[in-house]
Amino acid sequence: MKFLLIGNGFIVPVHKEAIKSIGGEIIDIIDKNQGEEKWKEEVKKTDADCIVILTPNDLHFKMAKFSAESGKIVLCEKPLVIKSEHARILAEKPNIYTVLQLRHHPLVKKLKSEIRKDKNYKIEMDISVYRDEKYYKSWKGIEERSGGLLFNLGIHYFDLLLYLFGKEKKVTTLTLSEKTGTGIIGGNNYMCSWRVSTDERRDNQRRIFKINNVNYNFSSQDNLSYENLHKFIYQDLLKGRGITPQEVLRSIELVEKLYAVSEK
Repeated sequence: MKFLLIGNGFIVPVHKEAIKSIGGEIIDIIDKNQGEEKWKEEVKKTDADCIVILTPNDLHFKMAKFSAESGKIVLCEKPLVIKSEHARILAEKPNIYTVLQLRHHPLVKKLKSEIRKDKNYKIEMDISVYRDEKYYKSWKGIEERSGGLLFNLGIHYFDLLLYLFGKEKKVTTLTLSEKTGTGIIGGNNYMCSWRVSTDERRDNQRRIFKINNVNYNFSSQDNLSYENLHKFIYQDLLKGRGITPQEVLRSIELVEKLYAVSEK
C-alpha cells in the first residue's frame, strides 16, 4: 500500500515506523511550508492509495472530505473532527478511518472480553500528563484549532469509556480550564468520575482507569504514541477495516456535551 502524508510534525516518525512495519511505501510528505493549498494539488495527482492526515485538528475535516471525494482511503489522526456535524458528513463518505490506537492496548482487549452488561461498574478515570509551555504556545493550546483539552487529550479516553461500557446517559462537568477538567459520566451499568489534566509533574504521569477498585494503567510515558500501537491501525488498513466516522461520532458528541454542561 502506498501512502501520502499531510503534515510533518511530532507524530510523523511514529507513522513512518508503523508504515514500514507493514511493508508500506510513503510517496511523499506534504508540509505547510510548501504552501497552504499544496496538499490539495498532491491529493489530486498522487498515485498513493491512502492519504494520512497529521495536521492540526481544525484542518482534519476539509482534508478528510476532499481526500475521500478524490477516491482515496483516508487515515486521520485523532480527533477525527472537533464538531459532530462534520463527523456526520464524513460518515456518508467511504473509506475514512481515524487513529484511536488505545483500543489495541493489551489491557483494553482484556477488559473488552471481561466486562459484562449484567454487572455494575464504578470507574475512576485519571488522565494526568505533563505538557510544557511550548505545548500551550503551539496550535494545541488554541481551543479553536485543537478543540481544547477534552478533544485534544481526552478523546482517547472518552472513546475508550464508551467502547468498553456503552453509551452515556448522564454527564456532568464539575470543573474545566485550559489545563484540567473533572466531572461524572453515568451509563446503564456504570458510573465514571473523570479527570483529564495536562498539569501533572513529568515524573508522575498516568493514564489510569480504576474499575471496581482495580487499576489499569494504559501508559506512564510522555506521550501515548510511545506505546507502539500505531502499527495495529495500519494492519487494520491492509485488511480494509478501521475505526469509522460513524463509530467515533458518539465520543465526539459526548465531548460536546461535556463542554456544553460546563458553560451552564
